[in-house]
This record gives sequence, structure tokens and C-alpha cells, in this order.
Amino acid sequence: MSRHTIPITNGKGSIELVTGTYNAQAVAGGYDASTLDPKSVTIIDGTDTYAFTISAKGTLTLHVTDTGEASTGVQIVGAKFIRTDSTGTIVGKEITTNDDGNAVFENVPYAQTGSNAIYYKQISGDGGHTFDDTVKSITMTQENETVEIKNPDAPIRNFTLMDASFPNIPVIDGQIILDDN
Repeated sequence: MSRHTIPITNGKGSIELVTGTYNAQAVAGGYDASTLDPKSVTIIDGTDTYAFTISAKGTLTLHVTDTGEASTGVQIVGAKFIRTDSTGTIVGKEITTNDDGNAVFENVPYAQTGSNAIYYKQISGDGGHTFDDTVKSITMTQENETVEIKNPDAPIRNFTLMDASFPNIPVIDGQIILDDN
């Protein structure tokens, strides 16, 4: 009986291996080794690619307020976040903040040492607050972690409505209606 260790980098690894059936184990920081699927693999001639999955048990909560402070901020409901890779490419589904201002990502990796960085970004606000859409990251060292996010009030914007035929004459009464695209 031989043991073959396949180094995995960015989800991929290679090794020279003869045909046969092998029991599989995984060591991956932040993941639950007992969730490896499949638990065994049969290597056959003509097939060179095999896939495994593994799950994590961590919970990342993004708590969004107008001040970025849990104790003094007003919760922002309806802000949307998404998991990404380090470059901002989307790798997950949208999560929307609930009535408590929380966007909760389940099944994320955590470990005291050696866990993967978790990347995310905000993709929309609630319509009344601004937000930062840059990619952020956290390496979770505990099973449940909360990050405070600030979505400040949108700034006041000023508009004018002038008569097209007489450029120096303002329109006395009226409205400008802006709809989101």
C-alpha cells in the first residue's frame, strides 16, 4: 500500500499515478476534511482528470450601517454583496442585507492558521446610501466572524432647470424625475 500526496494550488494539482482504486483524504486549511466527496476514486486508463469537492463550515456576516459602527449606526436593508476571487471575478451568488443590516455568507473556510482569504465586494446599496465597490478580503480565524461595513448617506446633489429658448431664465415650477437604469 502506497500513499500519494497531491499538492493543490489554486484548486489544481497533478501527480503520476497508475490505475487502481484509492481511498481519498484531504488536508485543506479552513475546510472540513470529513466532507470530502468522493471518499474514493478509481483511476482508469483514458481518463486523466478527476474532481473532488470539500465543504467549509464558517459564517461571515457583513453588518452594514450608515456609520460602520454596530452600536451607533442605522442598519442598511437591501444592500447586495457577492463573493469574488482576488481580481473581483464573481464566484458566488448575491447576498442581500436583511432587516438587521446583515448579509450572511454561509459555508466559508476558517482556521486558526492556513485558511484561504475570502474575497467579497458590495455591488449595490439601498438607494439612499453610497458604498465602496472595491474587492475586500478577510482570512477567518474563527467559525463566525462579523465585518462592519459603512454605507454613508448619499450626498445632496443640486440640479437646475432652465428655459432652453432663454438660457438665463429658470423654470419657476416643475420637476425632474430620474429613474435608475
